[in-house]
Amino acid sequence: MNHPMKYRTFGRNNGLRVSEIGLGTGLLGTHPGVDGISRPGEGTAHARALFEAYAEAGGNFIDTAEGYQGGESERLVGQLLGKDREDFVIATKYAVGATRTEGHARLGNSRKAMMTAVDNSLRRLGTDYIDLYWLHAHDAVTPIEEILRGLDDLVRAGKVLYGGLGNFPAWRIARGQALAAQHGWAPVSAVTHEYGVAERGVEREVIPMAEALGIGFGAWSPLGSGFLTGTGTEEPRLPHWTRTGRPTTADLAVREAVIEVAARHGATPAQVGLAWVLDRARRSPTGIVPITSAPTADAFRENLRALELCLDAEDFTRLNGAGDFVLGEPHDHNRVGEEYVTAADLIRPAIPAA
Repeated sequence: MNHPMKYRTFGRNNGLRVSEIGLGTGLLGTHPGVDGISRPGEGTAHARALFEAYAEAGGNFIDTAEGYQGGESERLVGQLLGKDREDFVIATKYAVGATRTEGHARLGNSRKAMMTAVDNSLRRLGTDYIDLYWLHAHDAVTPIEEILRGLDDLVRAGKVLYGGLGNFPAWRIARGQALAAQHGWAPVSAVTHEYGVAERGVEREVIPMAEALGIGFGAWSPLGSGFLTGTGTEEPRLPHWTRTGRPTTADLAVREAVIEVAARHGATPAQVGLAWVLDRARRSPTGIVPITSAPTADAFRENLRALELCLDAEDFTRLNGAGDFVLGEPHDHNRVGEEYVTAADLIRPAIPAA
């Protein structure tokens, strides 16, 4: 089938080939997960429709987690893939537990939590290996040595093919990568963080680190949990991760810019939001992949048309200047002093120095 989806290796330090858009399954299932929210009507039929729309478009990268709807998301993914499992890349995560009632021994980044969680995920997914296993969040207490050694053991055991970290500070990721290289452990193959035109904080440290070290980058919630779809003015934006759960003035300014650019192109705001991330991915020396979904299969198909949307310089000027995002120190300081330390005729390398 002809489709505009292309594929990339998920970073330079591995050969894992993934489609340039990933399918996020955080809303698949009806059971309450770690967020305590039940979602009636988003069960098997809804999951199958989304999966078929994604597969028809050429997608092969599916992201799930133990904590999505108490493990129901993983079970649905396993059922949907069935005999086609080898044609897809499955990523799943641990650290937050499958339910809100699990005890301390099964939570966090510890080796014990990891080993318990991976076996449970394998069982729910109905597979004997996980392509990419990353941590859902960092607990700030488990040593990075324990985490990387645990992932290496899973790789050597064949339960996991690639290990990754989710929502970790850049300095911990870089230190873990150095330790993995020093000890001959499996490397940090990929990281995942929120990233989109309305949330660009990872441009300060995480993305430069990933690009320098060749680590793949999964951009979750590139549309701000639906915020950039252009409907309403006061809906919550990631209420479980932000202090207020409400969009800021800068958020609203970015969304207004997205809506304006969409009108110029006869596109939807969601298509513009995804196209912005896809452009950043295509210019990156490592593998950046937006991980997204939609309330319905038809909406998802419409969003995937972002693959064919080409934004121009005027669009990027409007979008990038809409919010109040600044890199801050030390980036701003170095930019001011750049003329004194970098000659004007110096050709910069495509891959930043590590």
